Amino acid sequence: MALVAFSGGFGAVCRFLVEQWLKNTPMGFATWVINSLGCFLIGIFAGWIVNIDCNWSQETRTAFSLLTMTGFCGGFSTFSSFTLDCVKYYENGHILTWAIFGTMTVFVGLFGCAVGYYLGKNI
Repeated sequence: MALVAFSGGFGAVCRFLVEQWLKNTPMGFATWVINSLGCFLIGIFAGWIVNIDCNWSQETRTAFSLLTMTGFCGGFSTFSSFTLDCVKYYENGHILTWAIFGTMTVFVGLFGCAVGYYLGKNI
């Protein structure tokens, strides 16, 4: 539990830093970057764990998963911010932006996760 708390806090701090770095970009862009990067990272971590050449014990794999995926990625990336941004676009009548932002976030996230997973398996 301490691993998840520590790495989740670290992920949240990293999210805050990215948001500050991108604070002068259009609404939702920082969330899009964070979610896309989070999807990519979780793909790398998951792929790394299942790598057939990895000789880690099950206990080590579980600890790594908790540290990286549950903790860090859980604290760093959240789709709750994404959905709130989508609702705001829709509420403000920006229907095309709502559709493009929502669609691109999902597809880039899926693509990033797949690429990250492949890279993680082959590192």
